[in-house]
Amino acid sequence: MMNKCILTSCVALLWCLLLQAQGNPWNNPVVSPKVGPNGEVTFAIQDAHARRVELSGQFMDGLRSLTKGENDVWSVTVKIDKPDIYPYSFIVDGVQVADPSNMLLFPNERFKASLLEMPDSSALYTVNDVPHGKVSYCIYSSNVLGMNRPLLVYTPAGYEAGKKQYPVLYLVSGTTDTEETWFKVGRVNTILDNLIAQGKAEPMIVVMPYGYMMNGTPMPSSMEAAEMYTVFSEEMVKCVIPFVESSFRVRTDREGRAIAGFSRGGGQSLFTAFSHLDKFAWLASYSAYLTPQVMDHYFKELMVPSLSESKLKLLWFGVGKSDFLYQDVIKNLDYFDNKGIRYKSLITEGGHTWMNARTYLAETVQQFFK
Repeated sequence: MMNKCILTSCVALLWCLLLQAQGNPWNNPVVSPKVGPNGEVTFAIQDAHARRVELSGQFMDGLRSLTKGENDVWSVTVKIDKPDIYPYSFIVDGVQVADPSNMLLFPNERFKASLLEMPDSSALYTVNDVPHGKVSYCIYSSNVLGMNRPLLVYTPAGYEAGKKQYPVLYLVSGTTDTEETWFKVGRVNTILDNLIAQGKAEPMIVVMPYGYMMNGTPMPSSMEAAEMYTVFSEEMVKCVIPFVESSFRVRTDREGRAIAGFSRGGGQSLFTAFSHLDKFAWLASYSAYLTPQVMDHYFKELMVPSLSESKLKLLWFGVGKSDFLYQDVIKNLDYFDNKGIRYKSLITEGGHTWMNARTYLAETVQQFFK
């Protein structure tokens, strides 16, 4: 099959947001979520047969029970102090379901969740009156895996009208996420639109590949994880990069390439960059790590300060203090400390969430290619 890309502008996402803001686009008797004053949000679902309905959301601890009212509509109102984009879902008689009244869905292979976007005019995820880039849905042929594979590509405003070659960031999602997650949940396109317009980020192309390598997902603490990382690394340099460089105007020098990822994607990014320091000069890991055992087995000869620091323009780590991978990330940082290798890091509050992933993305894209 020929490699293909289908362009879609930010208009599609804006249209969904507009419909949600208008509410009830299909004469749905339920409006959910409904954002009120002072951070109060009402969630509702209509179900005549349910015996128990609960709300699960990353804006609160535990579950909240919904109360059944008229027309079999279950509802609950919660107060959310900090505006952000939060995943949430309903638990109906023990079964997790997305909010049927909300068009903003979380792309994921395992869990079914919706997205609550709290209005915040100062947030980088907010669409502003600035030039907007575009996102392409692409299909390429993978010789490594023997199949066609999906990826998304963000091109900045002005790309179509010019001849410039742009630096490129390869941005990888986490375990069970899809190639759409950085777009629909991470809002990388809107974040970059805003930062580029503010002069805080270099105009760049962002490539979002599908991170699952069709061979399972070993625990990141195991040596087996490195076998999966190896396949991803081969997929990146043998298939993804050649496709991108033949389809888009991108720089082909190592100083013009960055790689970063969240969770599993962070481990894949670390392994790929260390395996190919001749191809990547910028590296960031969001809530991810490589174990000392993997580092010593695969990269011991590279962990010399004069070599790694001369190759990498940026080595960056971000993690939340409540992240279940926090201690492992700190061990990874200790490893570099003991080797005398310099890096930058950002330790935040919060856990293994896409709220933190967006924060780390915004921090690092302001440092890439400068």
